[in-house]
Amino acid sequence: MSSDLGTVFSESALAAIARHTNIPAAVSGLLAQSATRLMDSAMIIADPHTRFRQAETSNVKTALPAMPMSPVLEQAIEATRHGGFGPQAVRFFGLLGSLMLTLSGSQAQTESVAQWVAADMTGAFCMTDAGGPLASHWYSTAPLKAPGELVVDKIWAMNATRADFAIVVVRRGQSMILSPILIAPDVYRTAKRANTGAPFLDGALPLGNVALRAPFDADSAMSKGGPISAKIFLACARPWLIRALCAHVRWLAANGRVVLDEAAIERIGFLEKASLMQTACGHFDRFSEDQAMALKWIANETWVELLMRGSVTRATDQRDLLAFTKMEGSSYRCFLEIYERNRRARHAHA
Repeated sequence: MSSDLGTVFSESALAAIARHTNIPAAVSGLLAQSATRLMDSAMIIADPHTRFRQAETSNVKTALPAMPMSPVLEQAIEATRHGGFGPQAVRFFGLLGSLMLTLSGSQAQTESVAQWVAADMTGAFCMTDAGGPLASHWYSTAPLKAPGELVVDKIWAMNATRADFAIVVVRRGQSMILSPILIAPDVYRTAKRANTGAPFLDGALPLGNVALRAPFDADSAMSKGGPISAKIFLACARPWLIRALCAHVRWLAANGRVVLDEAAIERIGFLEKASLMQTACGHFDRFSEDQAMALKWIANETWVELLMRGSVTRATDQRDLLAFTKMEGSSYRCFLEIYERNRRARHAHA
């Protein structure tokens, strides 16, 4: 049974998702337990520990553009149900790169990527920085305007050593503005790349480090949509990723590699439904980040719970699921960001 504090510190995340999907007890209890474990010293010592007030409406809503890659993403998820995520992973993450291009790319950039893909080239998306999780510490930077130097120092990027081009998220100048940069094949081939660790998903998905210094080309910045486009991308991409992982876990279960109890089945069904509802919203508003991060947090804890119960029989599958609990938002990162966005909206002490 979770503590009252765990319930208090998880309610903002749950309330965000409850705007479109009902929360079963198997999910709310899991998240309350997680919040109890994740509370840091400042929260324990200085937080008032009163309940969070939930905003009623969002006054600003940004309509999302049409997503032409959606039908192909659906096909990849359906194929994952029958054959696991491994054979689909590189293609799937490439499609998420197309989503980033739709949100942030210019017409010229979109046409260039289409030509590269038509020539059987593949891309990599590089987010995790060697400087750590805080953008203020990132080594990967580009100036706010040309001339200047593009510096890339990314780690653990999927398909990075096999790819022909890349989208790399960098910090612009000394600001906290994050911007995706499209690196063309002739530039990307000059990067220093190295595999890191054993590949994931039965050998189908290698990770690699990428280091590059090159003159900054202002036309390489994917600036359509402005600085908010990176947030919109993550809010859109996370539900797709969660659905793919749910399909993968169902495939593992069908092949005797994971044992799902009633609670796990209920949580996976919830994640699938809530992710569909999140995608169907069709807009980005003040709740979208919390909703997508809350879904990722719940998914993370669902996979960890399977491991803790001894339900995942193979060490390689355990490693895969643990890796996905860190990718695109660890439980602590999701918990902390939701807390920071909501911590001032508190009820007064009784």
